[in-house]
Amino acid sequence: MRQMIPLLVLPLLLAACATPRQACLSDATRDVATIDTLIAETQANLQRGYAIERELYTGTGIDLCLGSWRNRVGMSYCTVPETRVSTRPVTIDTATEKRKLHELQQARKRAENTARNKLASCEARYPSP
Repeated sequence: MRQMIPLLVLPLLLAACATPRQACLSDATRDVATIDTLIAETQANLQRGYAIERELYTGTGIDLCLGSWRNRVGMSYCTVPETRVSTRPVTIDTATEKRKLHELQQARKRAENTARNKLASCEARYPSP
């Protein structure tokens, strides 16, 4: 069996290395960053005139694997499942996308105010050195 840390576990391991102050600051700005990503995606959709839909699917890849003590094979090629992404263009309703963009911009303002308060709280709990 392949010995590899799953890609989804890596951010958790890196987060564990963060100081409490860094974790607090990151948590305080997470919503703003997420909304910024959605705003950028919506703006790109409007500029292109279509959206890009991403779909995950599982394919098969070939890897070098360690054998077992039973078949006494040191290393061999084996097939392993791999998650891949396919993309395709999707039509959009520009009026709906414009409304969505406006709502996201309003949500960003609210999230920014909330983030400011959370950042102040982080600074109070964990003053910078």
